[in-house]
Amino acid sequence: MAVRTQIYLPEDLYQRLRARASATGKSMAEQIRESLELYLTESEAATPKPEDPIWQLAGRTTSVDGDLSENHDRYLYGKDQKK
Repeated sequence: MAVRTQIYLPEDLYQRLRARASATGKSMAEQIRESLELYLTESEAATPKPEDPIWQLAGRTTSVDGDLSENHDRYLYGKDQKK
């Protein structure tokens, strides 16, 4: 079920969206829905989750390694940092 809503856009954003709709054949509403879906998905992925192992360690450990702040992903998840 879809819910109808109304938003206000700055004139320049509206014109850009309208031009893109014309160029791509996608309606303005479809583009707005796709953009919101992408934004919310990325935002939710970036939000720390309670089950993340980092929360089990926070404030409870000490290390002689000296590089935990730089290599925490490797220690926690077995991932090498990409530089």
